[in-house]
Amino acid sequence: MTSKSTANDTDTAFGVIQRTSTGWRVHSGEELPDLLNAMVLADLLAAEERPRASAPPAPPRAEADSSDEERLRLTVAQLQHALHTRVVVEQAIGVLAERRRLTPRKAFELLRSASRSRGRKVADMAREVVASCTNPLTVLPGELAGDGAVAQAAPPRRR
Repeated sequence: MTSKSTANDTDTAFGVIQRTSTGWRVHSGEELPDLLNAMVLADLLAAEERPRASAPPAPPRAEADSSDEERLRLTVAQLQHALHTRVVVEQAIGVLAERRRLTPRKAFELLRSASRSRGRKVADMAREVVASCTNPLTVLPGELAGDGAVAQAAPPRRR
Protein backbone atom coordinates (compact mmCIF):
# COMPACT_ATOMS: atom_id res chain seq x y z
CA MET A 1 0.00 0.00 0.00
CA THR A 2 1.36 3.41 -0.90
CA SER A 3 0.02 6.71 0.31
CA LYS A 4 -0.92 9.63 -1.91
CA SER A 5 0.16 13.16 -1.36
CA THR A 6 -3.04 14.01 0.50
CA ALA A 7 -3.81 12.73 3.96
CA ASN A 8 -7.41 12.01 3.01
CA ASP A 9 -6.81 9.31 0.35
CA THR A 10 -4.87 6.04 0.49
CA ASP A 11 -4.06 3.81 -2.51
CA THR A 12 -4.47 0.07 -2.22
CA ALA A 13 -3.79 -2.79 -4.61
CA PHE A 14 -7.51 -2.86 -5.40
CA GLY A 15 -8.45 0.79 -5.55
CA VAL A 16 -8.66 3.83 -3.39
CA ILE A 17 -9.75 4.26 0.19
CA GLN A 18 -11.29 7.72 0.37
CA ARG A 19 -11.96 9.80 3.44
CA THR A 20 -15.57 11.02 3.65
CA SER A 21 -17.31 13.31 6.10
CA THR A 22 -18.61 10.33 8.08
CA GLY A 23 -15.91 7.69 7.60
CA TRP A 24 -14.03 5.90 4.83
CA ARG A 25 -15.21 4.64 1.42
CA VAL A 26 -13.55 1.66 -0.28
CA HIS A 27 -13.45 1.52 -4.09
CA SER A 28 -16.50 3.77 -4.47
CA GLY A 29 -18.57 1.26 -2.53
CA GLU A 30 -19.53 0.71 1.08
CA GLU A 31 -18.71 3.40 3.61
CA LEU A 32 -17.05 2.29 6.84
CA PRO A 33 -16.65 4.19 10.10
CA ASP A 34 -12.90 3.70 10.59
CA LEU A 35 -9.74 3.35 8.53
CA LEU A 36 -8.79 -0.07 9.87
CA ASN A 37 -12.04 -1.66 8.67
CA ALA A 38 -11.67 0.11 5.33
CA MET A 39 -8.14 -1.26 4.88
CA VAL A 40 -9.25 -4.79 5.78
CA LEU A 41 -12.12 -4.60 3.27
CA ALA A 42 -9.77 -3.26 0.57
CA ASP A 43 -7.37 -6.16 1.21
CA LEU A 44 -10.19 -8.70 1.01
CA LEU A 45 -11.48 -7.20 -2.24
CA ALA A 46 -7.97 -7.18 -3.69
CA ALA A 47 -7.47 -10.84 -2.72
CA GLU A 48 -10.68 -11.78 -4.53
CA GLU A 49 -9.50 -10.03 -7.70
CA ARG A 50 -6.08 -11.70 -7.78
CA PRO A 51 -5.79 -15.03 -9.59
CA ARG A 52 -5.36 -18.01 -7.29
CA ALA A 53 -1.75 -19.05 -7.19
CA SER A 54 -0.64 -22.53 -6.38
CA ALA A 55 1.35 -23.06 -3.24
CA PRO A 56 4.97 -22.08 -3.50
CA PRO A 57 7.34 -25.03 -3.33
CA ALA A 58 9.05 -25.75 -0.05
CA PRO A 59 12.50 -24.20 0.18
CA PRO A 60 15.46 -26.55 -0.33
CA ARG A 61 17.60 -27.88 2.50
CA ALA A 62 21.03 -26.40 3.15
CA GLU A 63 23.97 -28.22 1.61
CA ALA A 64 26.68 -29.56 3.91
CA ASP A 65 29.25 -27.10 2.53
CA SER A 66 26.94 -24.04 2.72
CA SER A 67 28.08 -20.90 4.48
CA ASP A 68 26.47 -19.80 7.72
CA GLU A 69 24.80 -16.94 5.88
CA GLU A 70 23.31 -19.29 3.28
CA ARG A 71 22.08 -21.66 6.02
CA LEU A 72 20.38 -18.75 7.80
CA ARG A 73 18.72 -17.60 4.57
CA LEU A 74 17.37 -21.09 3.96
CA THR A 75 16.19 -21.38 7.56
CA VAL A 76 14.30 -18.09 7.24
CA ALA A 77 12.72 -19.24 3.96
CA GLN A 78 11.71 -22.56 5.56
CA LEU A 79 10.16 -20.79 8.55
CA GLN A 80 8.22 -18.40 6.29
CA HIS A 81 6.95 -21.35 4.26
CA ALA A 82 5.91 -23.19 7.43
CA LEU A 83 4.11 -20.12 8.79
CA HIS A 84 2.21 -19.59 5.53
CA THR A 85 1.19 -23.25 5.47
CA ARG A 86 0.09 -23.07 9.10
CA VAL A 87 -2.09 -20.03 8.39
CA VAL A 88 -3.87 -21.82 5.52
CA VAL A 89 -4.44 -24.94 7.64
CA GLU A 90 -5.86 -22.82 10.50
CA GLN A 91 -8.19 -21.06 8.05
CA ALA A 92 -9.41 -24.42 6.75
CA ILE A 93 -10.00 -25.62 10.30
CA GLY A 94 -12.15 -22.55 10.90
CA VAL A 95 -14.14 -23.14 7.72
CA LEU A 96 -14.74 -26.81 8.57
CA ALA A 97 -15.62 -26.02 12.19
CA GLU A 98 -18.24 -23.53 11.01
CA ARG A 99 -19.65 -25.68 8.21
CA ARG A 100 -19.88 -28.86 10.25
CA ARG A 101 -20.49 -27.31 13.68
CA LEU A 102 -17.36 -28.98 15.08
CA THR A 103 -14.72 -28.02 17.59
CA PRO A 104 -11.45 -26.93 16.00
CA ARG A 105 -9.78 -30.15 17.15
CA LYS A 106 -12.47 -32.30 15.50
CA ALA A 107 -12.28 -30.15 12.35
CA PHE A 108 -8.51 -30.74 12.15
CA GLU A 109 -9.00 -34.48 12.64
CA LEU A 110 -11.55 -34.49 9.82
CA LEU A 111 -9.17 -32.59 7.53
CA ARG A 112 -6.28 -34.90 8.39
CA SER A 113 -8.40 -38.01 7.91
CA ALA A 114 -9.65 -36.85 4.51
CA SER A 115 -6.10 -36.02 3.44
CA ARG A 116 -4.69 -39.35 4.56
CA SER A 117 -7.45 -41.37 2.94
CA ARG A 118 -6.64 -39.70 -0.38
CA GLY A 119 -2.86 -39.76 -0.01
CA ARG A 120 -2.61 -35.96 -0.08
CA LYS A 121 -0.87 -33.39 2.06
CA VAL A 122 -2.98 -31.68 4.73
CA ALA A 123 -1.83 -28.26 3.46
CA ASP A 124 -2.99 -29.02 -0.10
CA MET A 125 -6.40 -30.16 1.11
CA ALA A 126 -6.60 -27.09 3.37
CA ARG A 127 -5.99 -24.78 0.37
CA GLU A 128 -8.93 -26.38 -1.41
CA VAL A 129 -11.19 -25.97 1.63
CA VAL A 130 -10.27 -22.27 1.89
CA ALA A 131 -10.75 -21.81 -1.88
CA SER A 132 -14.22 -23.34 -1.60
CA CYS A 133 -15.31 -20.32 0.43
CA THR A 134 -15.00 -18.00 -2.54
CA ASN A 135 -15.44 -20.47 -5.39
CA PRO A 136 -18.53 -22.66 -5.02
CA LEU A 137 -17.32 -24.86 -7.89
CA THR A 138 -14.29 -26.08 -5.91
CA VAL A 139 -14.80 -29.82 -5.53
CA LEU A 140 -14.13 -31.18 -2.04
CA PRO A 141 -14.33 -34.67 -0.59
CA GLY A 142 -17.85 -35.38 0.68
CA GLU A 143 -16.84 -35.38 4.34
CA LEU A 144 -15.38 -31.88 3.98
CA ALA A 145 -17.91 -30.27 1.65
CA GLY A 146 -20.76 -29.43 4.01
CA ASP A 147 -22.98 -26.54 2.96
CA GLY A 148 -21.80 -24.27 0.18
CA ALA A 149 -19.34 -26.56 -1.59
CA VAL A 150 -19.48 -29.22 -4.27
CA ALA A 151 -18.91 -32.74 -2.93
CA GLN A 152 -16.62 -35.18 -4.68
CA ALA A 153 -17.51 -38.83 -5.02
CA ALA A 154 -15.94 -41.04 -2.37
CA PRO A 155 -12.78 -42.85 -3.43
CA PRO A 156 -13.31 -46.50 -4.38
CA ARG A 157 -12.73 -48.95 -1.54
CA ARG A 158 -9.93 -51.46 -1.87
CA ARG A 159 -10.88 -55.08 -1.48
